[in-house]
Amino acid sequence: MQNTSTLQTLPMKRAHEGLRERKKQKTRQALIEAAMRLYREKGFEGVTIAAIAEQADVAPRTFFSYFETKEDVFLSRGDERLERVVRAIQSRNRRQPILEAIHSVLLEDREPRRKGKSTEAPGLSGLLAHPAIANRLRERWNRWEDLLAEAIAKDVGARPGDPEPRVVAAALTGAIRVAAAAAREQPDRSRQIAERVFKLLSYGLSRYGAGK
Repeated sequence: MQNTSTLQTLPMKRAHEGLRERKKQKTRQALIEAAMRLYREKGFEGVTIAAIAEQADVAPRTFFSYFETKEDVFLSRGDERLERVVRAIQSRNRRQPILEAIHSVLLEDREPRRKGKSTEAPGLSGLLAHPAIANRLRERWNRWEDLLAEAIAKDVGARPGDPEPRVVAAALTGAIRVAAAAAREQPDRSRQIAERVFKLLSYGLSRYGAGK
């Protein structure tokens, strides 16, 4: 049994952790916005990690606490979407299939861009015109698939070596990649394309992860 003094410190500890997390999110967002400003002003080749850190008012080494490479800043939306997918899986009703739980995340519209050219996020089509970003995106897809497979395996209690979580993760990330590529070519139909991809997925994954 915990003593009274320990119980009294728990709310303070949680508050401190919450403040620390908010500060981390604020710093991360500052780095992203600094990169976007520099991109608008100087183009991708003109963006450096040192310049991003300077504009975000942090030390250059702080940058690497949030991103591994310059390219990762411009692909940060993918990390955020993966986090939302994993949270949707973890927080769902145990009787709800995984695909149903992440439906809204897969179909959500892109976040509205911030007003003002200084912070407006460049479109993915424009970013992928840079080979360094296109190559890094391929690497990130592999990592996102790995992380999603791990989250699914843990959630459903899969045994070591069970191929199903990996197959499901590959199907989900593959579908998102196809939908994203199609939406770049037909931006006015992005929602309809995502719906069509989701419908195709549902044929095989409609009940996966749902308890009895």
